[in-house]
Amino acid sequence: MRKLLNLTGISLLVLITILAGATYLAVDNQPKIAREISITPEQIARAKNILDTHRYQVLPGTSATIRILPDDIDNALNYLTYHLGQGHAQIMVHDKTAQVQLSLPIPPEIMDGYLNLQATLTETNGLPEFSSIKIGNLYIPGTLANLLFEKFLAWLQITNPDIRAGVDAFRKLRFSRNEVIITYYWKGWGINDANHSLINLPFFDQQALDRLLHYHLFLNEKSHQQVSQPVPLSEILTLIMRETVRHTPHENVLEEFRAAILVTAFHAIHVPFKLIIPEAANWPNPVKINITLDGRSDLAMHFMASAVITAYSDTILSNAIGLYKELEDAHSGSGFSFNDLIADRSGTRFAEKAMANQDSARRMRNIILSGIHDTDLIPQWSDLPEHMSESTFKARFGAINDPRYHKVMDEIERRVASLKWLHY
Repeated sequence: MRKLLNLTGISLLVLITILAGATYLAVDNQPKIAREISITPEQIARAKNILDTHRYQVLPGTSATIRILPDDIDNALNYLTYHLGQGHAQIMVHDKTAQVQLSLPIPPEIMDGYLNLQATLTETNGLPEFSSIKIGNLYIPGTLANLLFEKFLAWLQITNPDIRAGVDAFRKLRFSRNEVIITYYWKGWGINDANHSLINLPFFDQQALDRLLHYHLFLNEKSHQQVSQPVPLSEILTLIMRETVRHTPHENVLEEFRAAILVTAFHAIHVPFKLIIPEAANWPNPVKINITLDGRSDLAMHFMASAVITAYSDTILSNAIGLYKELEDAHSGSGFSFNDLIADRSGTRFAEKAMANQDSARRMRNIILSGIHDTDLIPQWSDLPEHMSESTFKARFGAINDPRYHKVMDEIERRVASLKWLHY
């Protein structure tokens, strides 16, 4: 027994020593990748084109191909790494290979330091394989890296239906200096028959769905009483925030606030939930009422669209989408409008402030319930240029890197920053 205990103690000591050594080699004091987070309107346009192609041209039961520029992959990976882990990333694509670098801060409650990962991926007939991985000064051979990744991916597929659906759909990834080509097989949404399940991605868990449905039915009931006249956005927000107090007066105010923003956005923009939530296919459509912000429905739409994007992602993406929309309008729509951008920025800052933490969500809810008007949500906007064609916009403001454009945007930022709720 004593020998067994000694052997166990020695084994534990060796294991602890190995782990300590691996940690010492893997953890760095500084990040090796530090770069600006950037999403451009052009990248939003290309991403939208990919989504539109899938949505309108890829039929269930067929294979499809996506072609992505290396710079778009690079910026998307950097954005996701920052959004999910407050880190930075870089990918360099070559013919048949790609080099990926990640720098992730270790949570301070665990220890101080960074994980700097460098990996080389090689093209295969299916998922790419690791040629090698280096974490800090810890080198992991490709064979071991692929074995560990295979086990990790299998575990993820068991625990996460999203991952399983994505792996099932994936067919091949090809690298070249000019593009990354992804081939996938699209089964479709929902259930085909009793024996064959199709892909059904749960964007929201059941608790979140129940929360959204509750506020959706609540607004539908209230909207039936107001279909004949415009309704200020401030009134709608007050109604739904009052309901969040009744629904969950003390617990998880932030998630209730987030759900209320999403539901209000769908009602302001007049789109059915099933467009982004397959599980909502049988929900009633939002009752069509004219929700306005300072007298205009388009400003309410811009405010709420930016607010909901920020609430479920972040400010970077919200700003990029807002600017993309205005450039598209200048090219082939109603024209470029700085009025829309000030509504976008107001909605973005509104959600950014509310979503900071539970206390911020509670404070913002109390501000709304204390009595607000539309002019508390958006500053003075009517003197800003709007409805400019592409040629008019270029003649007056050049481009989005022109000092004339930045002068107006700086004024918009100044006005938005003066809104009272930003200072509570």
